Amino acid sequence: MKTKFSSMLTLLLFLGVGLTTCDKVTDADLKETADQITATIPGASNVTVVVDNHIATLGGVVEDEATKQKVVSSVSAIEGVKSVVNNITVVPPPPIVVEPVVVKVPDQLIVATRKGKLNVHDRPGVEEYVITVVDHGEALTLLEKTSDKWWRIKTEQGVEGYCYSPYLEEQ
Repeated sequence: MKTKFSSMLTLLLFLGVGLTTCDKVTDADLKETADQITATIPGASNVTVVVDNHIATLGGVVEDEATKQKVVSSVSAIEGVKSVVNNITVVPPPPIVVEPVVVKVPDQLIVATRKGKLNVHDRPGVEEYVITVVDHGEALTLLEKTSDKWWRIKTEQGVEGYCYSPYLEEQ
């Protein structure tokens, strides 16, 4: 009889301790659990949790609504949390800026001789070989300002050479 009584007493003691332990979940325990859960959610590293009287208040910043809802539902599911106050702000990441591709359009030149034609040389200098001749008013493409007096150009026909720069006007 003593053994039965002793066993019953032990069983009641364990039940009593178990029931009171369930009711004694502290705010600190709930916060620790919530912190552990939010740490596993991608994008929720900036979320803060404060628990007072079994009410969890969430704060911080996330990048999208889906992450915010995942945090709220995960913390709400913790046994012992009575309610959740959601103060999480959704701030999307800055947009990806694609730099425009700048294509440098070669400078356009016009042959500005008073009349007649302008020689195009294979190298800078009046004594160099003349590879072609361009007419007054013809459009050329400036490739390089080799010096103050000689510029490397390209004709409309695709011939590249050097012209005396005082006879060229930039457009």
